[in-house]
Amino acid sequence: MSSNQSDINIWRSHELQAELIHGRFVDYAYDVHTHETACFALLTEGSIRIKMRGTEFVARKGDLYAIDADEPHAGWATDEKGWRLRTLYVDVAHLRQLVRGERGANLPALAGPIINDPEVIAHLHALHQCSEVEGSRLYRDRAYLSFADKLLERHVKHSYRIEKDGNELGAVRMARDFLDAHLQDNVSLVTIAEQTGLAQYKLFRAFERTYGMTPHAYQRQARVRFAMRLLRQGVTLVDAGALSGFSDQAHFTRWFKRFMGVTPGLYQRAFHPLE
Repeated sequence: MSSNQSDINIWRSHELQAELIHGRFVDYAYDVHTHETACFALLTEGSIRIKMRGTEFVARKGDLYAIDADEPHAGWATDEKGWRLRTLYVDVAHLRQLVRGERGANLPALAGPIINDPEVIAHLHALHQCSEVEGSRLYRDRAYLSFADKLLERHVKHSYRIEKDGNELGAVRMARDFLDAHLQDNVSLVTIAEQTGLAQYKLFRAFERTYGMTPHAYQRQARVRFAMRLLRQGVTLVDAGALSGFSDQAHFTRWFKRFMGVTPGLYQRAFHPLE
């Protein structure tokens, strides 16, 4: 593998209820996107600049950055060498239930984005590496439980965000639901505004303020997310792209990789390995 090439391994651990990536990214940038679960990324080489709402920072070798589910962010390399990382995508509710036995819809927010905690980092690296090489499950599980325990003990905000209800909030939720329900349609802002009863510009600004991205950017992401679900179910690449609203396979592959860092085919093989 030459120094200017990306090298990516992605897999799904049903026992951990998580998705994991170990990869090197060169000449690559993440478009603004969100994840359905929390993202924990440990930089093992190089550095990456991350932009989130209200902040922009550089994560360097040895740093662990944590991003909550549905938090818009983008990322790009700080130099031509790119970066290498180990990433864990997991639902914080699962971690809390795992080590605290607690269930519930309200979750504390992660106190990142950078977590400077050698113990938490060591547990994450251990569980991640062990999962990749299919090592001792008991060792992996101990590291996983220790990671979850120390993370929840030290790196969450225990105050909850309270959303203020109102016409704008209701309208942007309607707009989001409309986009989710019409992934295959070439909808316009006029059409969405008519559905919500809010003026176009007001809806546009309220949507961007609420979700951290424009309706167009949300539509692209929603299509990728739906395609991910189809790929996990074993739907073919061609059908997954078409059913998700992408005009052609090249368009599907390009946007999928810009959000996930891997191609749709590589992502699907993480769930359905070739015999």
